[in-house]
Order: sequence, then C-alpha cells, then structure tokens
Amino acid sequence: MWACYKVYLEAKAPIHVGYGAKIGVVDRTRYYIPAKNVWGALTSSIAKSIMDNYSSRVYQIIGKSLNENIRFSYFYPVEYKKANEKIQVQQVFVPHYKEDGLKFGICRDKEAISLEEFERIFISSFVSTAIDKTSKSAEEGSLHEIEFIRDGIKCDTEVKPTVFAGYLFVRDEPLKIKVEAKDVEISFTDSIEVNGVKLNEIWVGGERNYGFGRVKIIELSQEDSKDGIIDLFNSGIKIDITREQPMILCEEKRITALSHVNTENLDIKLIRGDVEPLIGREWGEGGPGQKISQVAKICITPGSQFVCDKTLSIGNFGIWGVI
Repeated sequence: MWACYKVYLEAKAPIHVGYGAKIGVVDRTRYYIPAKNVWGALTSSIAKSIMDNYSSRVYQIIGKSLNENIRFSYFYPVEYKKANEKIQVQQVFVPHYKEDGLKFGICRDKEAISLEEFERIFISSFVSTAIDKTSKSAEEGSLHEIEFIRDGIKCDTEVKPTVFAGYLFVRDEPLKIKVEAKDVEISFTDSIEVNGVKLNEIWVGGERNYGFGRVKIIELSQEDSKDGIIDLFNSGIKIDITREQPMILCEEKRITALSHVNTENLDIKLIRGDVEPLIGREWGEGGPGQKISQVAKICITPGSQFVCDKTLSIGNFGIWGVI
C-alpha cells in the first residue's frame, strides 16, 4: 500500500528543462517538469541538509533510497485560483494529442487550449551573447537563446506565480534512511520534513548560472482514497496504490500518457502523438551526473495517446512501463 500526496510547486524563478532540442540558436525547454528532475532536486536538497562536510556517497545513498521508496509523477503547470490560501485547480496543462491536433489541458469537463495559447501564457526566452574584449563587440558564434517556462503568468489585470501540480507515491511514511553514521527521517505532513526541518525550496532544471530553477513547495496534502484508487489530475486516468507497484488504470482502452512510457515489451496497437529516445546523466565514478546513460529508452512522450493490452505501472523516475 502506497500513500499518495498531491504537491504544488510555485516557481520563484524561470524554469528551463533542456533536452537537447534546438531551433537555430534557441535551446528549447520541456513544457513540464519530469519526475527525474524532481527526484534529483529532492536528493540534492535532502543530502545538503544533513551533511556537515561534502560527501558524494551521501547523495548516492539518498538518491537510491528515494528511488526505491517514492514514485514521482511528472509536474505540469496549472490554471488555478486561491481560496483561504489553498490552491483550487481549474485546469492542468498536460500536452494532449487529440483528433484536431496538440492541445494542453487534461482535466475532464474543462476546456483545453492550443499550443499557441499555451506558449503565449507560459513560455518566453532569454537572449545573451559573449563579448569579445578586444573589439568590444559580440563574440562570433556566441549568440544563444534560452527558452524557459515563465515564473509568473498574466491573468486578466494581475500577474500571479506559475504553479506546477504533481504527485508523490510514498511506500513507507515516515521514510527512514541510514546514511553513514546518521539516521535520517523524511516525513510528509503539510510539507516535506527532514529530521523535523521543513524543506521549503528545491532547484529544478538547468541554467542555474542565470538564476533559473528555484521553486517553493507551497502545498502538500495526502489524497483521500477509501478504495486505494487515485484519479490523476481529474483526468480519468487512475492509479491503484494498493498493489506492490502503483498501477495504471484507465476508463478507456486508449490511454493518454501522463509521463514518458517505456515501449520495451509494450504491445502497442496505436499511437497518436510522438516517440523519443530518453537518455540522461547518471551516477558515475566522478559523482552524480558524471556519466551518460549508455542505453536509450524509446518512450512515448507525455500527452500521446496509445492503445495496448499490457498492464502498466509507475517505475523509477516516474516512467510508466510494463510490469
């Protein structure tokens, strides 16, 4: 049995989650925060909070334990209102491939928006170049543009912070980890606490040298589930948290991916959307992020629709796959 917590992250700076895609000099960003980025951010923050002196081994122990005991969803920007300091979500902007093209918005009985409208609201870019000290002009070939998710969005006459919604599925609560000579206890109440100290902020994505990536954990609450079934983002796609691994359930045979879906051993009948190779940085001899994954996972992208007869579960780094 897993406990499910809904989490809201408020952007305190622009968010850039790069994935190697470029248009000319523009470094593209993903339009959501993948689970692996949240896992990495929590691993880093928890490790730093308990270390007296730097030790790469601590990061490895914390990261492995989080991977074994917590399943992460992907995090998506939302349309929301606030009532009594609580977030009330109107729409969750998951990419969604429909018959009339790519839309954003997964909540049932809520209107989705077009790609162009989503980019108008949430996406911007930052242009910079290096200066040649001898000529006092732009250095040749150094012009580049970084796309990012805005930290604030305009709603009518006001600007309010961008908020992301996602889920944590926790196997044991509190989560207890033995790190070298220290006992670490991670608990989930109205926040994430490490040995009784609240973890308020984490840093996700890249371009930290520009100040990007800071998000605040503004709300965390356990989802009520008498029958052990969680409806993700009010989308009709449900998770059974009573099983050994969180299982994917869907009211329809055609499933909309709310994360990357590993195609290995997946008997796919149809795909409406996109497929991409998924690679990343892994733990290496030099420490975290010093090794590139040697095998690419061929994955269905978030928002794509597909038909298959296999049973799926949420695996490491939030990736869906065949049990």
